[in-house]
Amino acid sequence: MRFSRTRPLPQDERGATVVIVALALIAMFGMLVLVVDVGGLLWKRRELVNGSDAAALSAAITCAKSSDPTTGDPRGAEEVADELAAENVTGLNPTGVTNTTVAGNGTACHSSSSGWVKVQYSQQQHLFFAPVLGFSNQNGVTTKATAIWGPTGAANPVPVVVYANSFNNCKLNDTTPPIDCAIWEDNSNTNGPQAGFGFLDLRTDNPSQYGWDSVPGAGCSNAGSDVKNWIDNYPNPSVGELGTNYPDPTYVCLITGGRNVAWGNDQARTGPMYDLIDDDDSVDHDDAEDILFFPLNRCEPVAPGGPFTQQGGQLLPNSTSEAACSQTPGQYDIIGFVALKIINIYDPNAAKGTATPCGNITQDFPASPPNTVIDLDTLSGLCGTYQDLANVQVKKGSCCTEGTEYTYDPVAHTITWIDGAKTAVNITWDSVTGQPCGTPPANNNSGHCMVVQVVDVQVGGGCPGCGSPDSNLRAVKLCDQAVAGSCDPISVPNP
Repeated sequence: MRFSRTRPLPQDERGATVVIVALALIAMFGMLVLVVDVGGLLWKRRELVNGSDAAALSAAITCAKSSDPTTGDPRGAEEVADELAAENVTGLNPTGVTNTTVAGNGTACHSSSSGWVKVQYSQQQHLFFAPVLGFSNQNGVTTKATAIWGPTGAANPVPVVVYANSFNNCKLNDTTPPIDCAIWEDNSNTNGPQAGFGFLDLRTDNPSQYGWDSVPGAGCSNAGSDVKNWIDNYPNPSVGELGTNYPDPTYVCLITGGRNVAWGNDQARTGPMYDLIDDDDSVDHDDAEDILFFPLNRCEPVAPGGPFTQQGGQLLPNSTSEAACSQTPGQYDIIGFVALKIINIYDPNAAKGTATPCGNITQDFPASPPNTVIDLDTLSGLCGTYQDLANVQVKKGSCCTEGTEYTYDPVAHTITWIDGAKTAVNITWDSVTGQPCGTPPANNNSGHCMVVQVVDVQVGGGCPGCGSPDSNLRAVKLCDQAVAGSCDPISVPNP
């Protein structure tokens, strides 16, 4: 029997499909590794970057605050950093994998006005398809972040000036934030009549003519509708961060007018300034957008003794002469910022309260001693509970004229008789209640009272770490010590 072998035809391609499928599977697994595993690694890295950044910023904020639990966060930097990292990174257990280093110019967290903090976090990322190609089933991801803190003197401000002595019931220089205060913005916002309502020109494009950090004696041309736009869009990106030259002056032009467009409709309580009122902190957890930065004016002249630029104090219009606090300036001298939250705004009618007749006495004034003082507060039983006394009248026929026969102290509520003997002088007065801002300024028919919460006060500087060490307002920012100037002026070691 003869056997014959069947030889494949030259055109027969059986078996080639297996090779193609094998190559395709390798390519497919490679694509899966790229898409799933490498994509997962990139996703994890991005998550860790976010977590590290948040942790570093949070640690810097904590270090910038006092260790007193009533005024700051008593926790250490690493504790705060780990908490924020765990909140931002899925599955991260920061214990044992955190490398948090804190320094404050050679001192520890909480005890320096400026400093830096570094954090490092690592996490293993599981790989699904890489083992098929002979790689490990997991890979580590590590990220680092650096943040600095220090006194700041730059802010994107509300174009409304604040005088230290314009607060009705508290003073900035002896205030421990947070505290609620009342501040009047009107045409008598210090101790004398003024023609301006405290609006500032935030323009920086032509300092020889107008705006922020303008030259002494600048003409200060009107900014038109800009003041409304700056408030409407606060914090306005077109304004940006504005710094000061403290202790040298920073002259900023007063904008005349603008009251109606800035405050809006008092009856409807609508308008740019009303829109800045703080919303419900029990819901928004004290969101940063509720904190407003108001420029702080130095109206008191600085004692001579150096170059003009080291004297300071607000200037008269179109002049390099200093203006007293009671005068209308042409240029303010901005030395820093006060961080406030507007709790409420009251127009003059709402702020003046309700006056009710409550006092009516007949008083004999003897010839000796010539000065007889009557304290109306000692007669408060006639009035019940009140916030202020008003409409004090001293009469006896054609008598009596304040300043001639008597004087009245509206703060102490005392009458001082200065005109010798007089019998049966009639004294009447009203009690005032319902004043949310205390006693309004004299002749206040167009101003507004803001009830504000003082968040922090600071003077000087122009960036984190550039401000005066005496300032209690701190700025924080992320930086990279490998990038020249990124962390200036804080000295951060590299690495």
